[in-house]
Amino acid sequence: MPFSINQMIVDGEENVVALNWAYSNADGTLSNQLKLATPYGDVALDAVTEEVAISWLEEQLQNTPEEFDAAIAKRKQETEYAATLVAYDNDGAGAFQVVEAPAEPVAY
Repeated sequence: MPFSINQMIVDGEENVVALNWAYSNADGTLSNQLKLATPYGDVALDAVTEEVAISWLEEQLQNTPEEFDAAIAKRKQETEYAATLVAYDNDGAGAFQVVEAPAEPVAY
């Protein structure tokens, strides 16, 4: 199941008012909180299962699984690209040299 609920926010009258959710696929995970349109559902709090909460989430989310898959793929591509970037410093003589990261942290 690509959706999971890791937390529900419940008001003083035991109505679920928000869901902290995650959407996962093989390439990563997106997560957020959805504030439900109203205290949601006619299910007693002690009977709310993850399956029930996910059904509420899917009813109110404005994004499709395909949009989440595309967002995860884009973030993965951006992360992979960022890992290829290398800094080059001007050496003061008009040439550029690769910036070498110190092998070990310097202790003071």
